[in-house]
Amino acid sequence: MLITLKVNGQDIESNQSESSLLNYLRDTLHLTGTKCGCEDGTCGSCTVIIDGEAVRSCLVKLDKLNGKSITTIEGLSKDSQLHPLQKTFIECSAIQCGFCTPGLVLAAKAFLDKNINPSKDEIIKALSKNLCRCGSYPRLIEAVQRAAKELRGEPLESFMQEGVTDSRTMGLSVQRKDVLEKVKGETKFVGDLYFDQMLHGKVVWSEYPSAEITYIDTEEALALPGVKLILTSKDIPHNRFGILEPDQFVLAEDRVRYIGEPVAVVFAEDPDIAAAGAKSIKVGYKELPGVFSIEEALSPEAPQLNEQGNIIKQVSVKRGDLDSAFEQADIIVEEEFSTPHGEVAFIETGGAVATPGEDGKVIVYACNQSPFTDRQQLAKILGLGTEKVRIVHLPAGGAFGGKTELTVHAFVAIAALRTGLPAKIILTRKETLRSQPKRHAYNMKYRIAAKSDGKILGMDVKLLADGGAYLSWSPRVLPTSVIFSTGPYYIPNMDINAANVFTNNLVSGAMRGFGASQTLFAVESLLDMLSRKANIDPITLRERNALDIGLPTTSGQILTAGVSYKKTLEAIKKAVNEELLPLKNSDKKIGIGIASAWRSVSGSIGVVEEAGATLQLLANGKLVIKVACTDMGQGTHTALCQIASDIVGIKIEDIQIVAGDTEVVPYGGAVMASRGLYMWGHAVTRASENLLKILLAEGASLLGEREEDLNFTGGAIVNRASGQTLMSLQDLASRSSRQLLVDEHFTLPKTYPLLEDANESCSIDPELYRTNQTINYNTTAILVEVDEETGKVKVIKVIVAVDAGKIINPEAAKTQVEGAVIMGMGFALTEEFLIQRGINLTDSLGKYRIPRISVTPEDIKTIFVDANDPSGPQGAKGVGEIGLLAIAPAITNAIYDAIGLRINSLPVSKHVDMIRRN
Repeated sequence: MLITLKVNGQDIESNQSESSLLNYLRDTLHLTGTKCGCEDGTCGSCTVIIDGEAVRSCLVKLDKLNGKSITTIEGLSKDSQLHPLQKTFIECSAIQCGFCTPGLVLAAKAFLDKNINPSKDEIIKALSKNLCRCGSYPRLIEAVQRAAKELRGEPLESFMQEGVTDSRTMGLSVQRKDVLEKVKGETKFVGDLYFDQMLHGKVVWSEYPSAEITYIDTEEALALPGVKLILTSKDIPHNRFGILEPDQFVLAEDRVRYIGEPVAVVFAEDPDIAAAGAKSIKVGYKELPGVFSIEEALSPEAPQLNEQGNIIKQVSVKRGDLDSAFEQADIIVEEEFSTPHGEVAFIETGGAVATPGEDGKVIVYACNQSPFTDRQQLAKILGLGTEKVRIVHLPAGGAFGGKTELTVHAFVAIAALRTGLPAKIILTRKETLRSQPKRHAYNMKYRIAAKSDGKILGMDVKLLADGGAYLSWSPRVLPTSVIFSTGPYYIPNMDINAANVFTNNLVSGAMRGFGASQTLFAVESLLDMLSRKANIDPITLRERNALDIGLPTTSGQILTAGVSYKKTLEAIKKAVNEELLPLKNSDKKIGIGIASAWRSVSGSIGVVEEAGATLQLLANGKLVIKVACTDMGQGTHTALCQIASDIVGIKIEDIQIVAGDTEVVPYGGAVMASRGLYMWGHAVTRASENLLKILLAEGASLLGEREEDLNFTGGAIVNRASGQTLMSLQDLASRSSRQLLVDEHFTLPKTYPLLEDANESCSIDPELYRTNQTINYNTTAILVEVDEETGKVKVIKVIVAVDAGKIINPEAAKTQVEGAVIMGMGFALTEEFLIQRGINLTDSLGKYRIPRISVTPEDIKTIFVDANDPSGPQGAKGVGEIGLLAIAPAITNAIYDAIGLRINSLPVSKHVDMIRRN
């Protein structure tokens, strides 16, 4: 059947009548601005406009579109002019990772074409079919309102970039470097790469969570026309990998340990043939007994899943005399808490592409957070030197810790090396859900001893976590959760015991919060219980126990600088009195909840932390920054450019950044734990200072002037006294006979592992002993409305006060906090990754119930308290995780304030019936 249609104004004919519109646009027309995030219409990232209507293209077959007119994001700009929506998405900082952006822009465009004067509720309804895991919803609403004003011809007030002059951008909200390409759909994610003769791979996954493999029969699959290669474990040069220890199998050998274990991979000329080949592979299994809960794993009768047993790691930390603390207590509060497995749920699914290079090299393109770690692991798997493996980081469509590990990278690399052809695997959403690491499920028991004035005397904490089938990040997640398990308070006497265990559930790994989100939910709920039992308001209680300079943390580290936690309490106290308490005068069930949080910046706990930066002045007078630091939408690259712009004296628009290509950039670790700005900010600062010296020296030499008489500003060398411009950067670059380049390598000061006895220095100088370089602090106040008839909880207003040191780009930082708030609401209210006897019942994105735009609070207010961290670059820390961590306990504390019901297990949606009965 021949189909005739218009795409972006051009007449097109096709005989691919059975193809979905999404696949046709991407695979045939290569209009890759239309994204695939779910395959079933859940996410809306594939939204296009068909005859004026916003339509999810994954749900429409080509045979239904004869004579139709289709607009994709590539057709929205006219004569290189951005549509008003594209402009306002940029102005309102409504773009983070950018993967969902084209679908959102087109959904909004179709809506505004019909309604140029919309209400907020109408905008929310129009965008309700589109998901944004980065949580840009408040900005999206604002962007659509602003675009509507422009379309109506109304004047617009200035937005963003206020106060920007020449090269001085520190502390100003400048436009992010990557947003123009994202809003136009030009950014290339890994699924958008196409090469001639490219092979497509399909993975065969385990059918059981615990089974012995008796045989693998590939004969039928190999006979299919178009199948070029099948991989099983015997085809892997070194069949082990792992982010901390190589305990996982690249492809399963004699047994499978969870439902997401890969068994074989088929590569073929097109995706359909690869899928048919994978379906044709026969695998024999002998099902084995499994372990599917923490309690089962700890049972003496349980099957032992590892040579060392079922316990991955145990951590104990003690201080003082806990028994005496409880004997002296006027008040004792105790409770049990639990949090479920969590799904990272980035909208871009996992994937990788590989191409063969020269001299036996292989190039792997991936959406990753740690290019050099990927290279190191891949080189070992492939049996090659690291110089033979090149990792090219592509923008990630969301990550949140979930793209720190290898997924299909080895498969495409081996296929490229074996066949000499490019190879590609993009996981479906169902595959991503069963194979990507999850947030750890936690069971927690807490007891707090306190005096009648609320002063905490001691804390008894027991933590158990489900690590799943392999180690992943579990050995680091556990001590992190322990360190932050007591909240940002001084605890004179404590006994903390924690363990995580192996099960045959899906692997648990890194996810935003990294263990702190679970334990802070518990301790901040308990603090609320203590405040009510002591009849002390929750902010005053926290003030009386707050950590400050000179006090030891849970790990025994003495805080010496960069602690502005009390300022966050002061800011929230003022906001509650002025903004939230007046809203409680209502017949509705309104509650206010308070919670605090703290979290380290960078990994720490004895890990060596490194980052490098290369700065080079090009012949055209532009500056290029080369770093391993990956940017998943958090705006780190722009902040690094602001640092260089300010120090060197060059306009930010004249700075470009190259990131994550292991053949081009200097070594650096992973971007996680809010460490991107903190680590590479140091490296770029030092490189910028050294480059400035070189440029001034070179300019003085070329001009025949004294170096001390010169200054550098606005992209030119000027006379320090008169301000007269003497030489432009471009002139300097073109006249210089030397390479104007600086390489800088930065290593954080040493940190130490967590010690069992927080009083014991183990011969370490107390002035030097630290488990963490620095820490972010946050206090959050949330106002909720509880409907006891429906059991629903509505978050109305959120106020977050954050100590993140000096803020380099306020709007970018606020966007991060707002997104974290939305993600924290999902953790609190709806998100639960269900696993039953090792099988993931949550097998679609829709079933996981991440927040949609309809849950956006009426107001999210971010307060960055006045702070400066001497350990951070330009006094900055980082802001990626801290906005998330207090949201869940603040919401459940607010629910208690509204209706007197204490919720101790997440998500809240599990307790709808209990809320109704209350």
